[in-house]
Amino acid sequence: MSTDHEPGTTRGQRWAVPALGLAMGVGYIAIFLARHDPGMAVAGFVIMAVYVLILVTASRRSEAAAMLRGQTTDERRHAINRRASAFTLNVLVLVLLGGFATELIRGNSGHPWDVLGGVAGTTYVLATIFFSRRG
Repeated sequence: MSTDHEPGTTRGQRWAVPALGLAMGVGYIAIFLARHDPGMAVAGFVIMAVYVLILVTASRRSEAAAMLRGQTTDERRHAINRRASAFTLNVLVLVLLGGFATELIRGNSGHPWDVLGGVAGTTYVLATIFFSRRG
């Protein structure tokens, strides 16, 4: 069971993800107001604020919410985070390749799927080289 005051977690670490979420919400307000879309400005902020509120309140009772909040305090949680990240990467690559293929089938250039897929592939190759040398 997870608590808000886990050993090895500083106050700053516990509040980094919620603070970033609220900052993104404020960013949405600025972007959508600049685009003259106050409805989306409010909706964007509310979505982020509700997400942060759920993380903060649920992280006391839910290990998954605590991890989403950034509380990876032990090796087990680090392993879960690595597995979830790898799974997410695999799904994202499938979506990028599917989007690229769909655009080519439609007779289009494949852009922006080609750039996003290239960034993902290049990052993966470089990270593999880096981490294999680093140990």
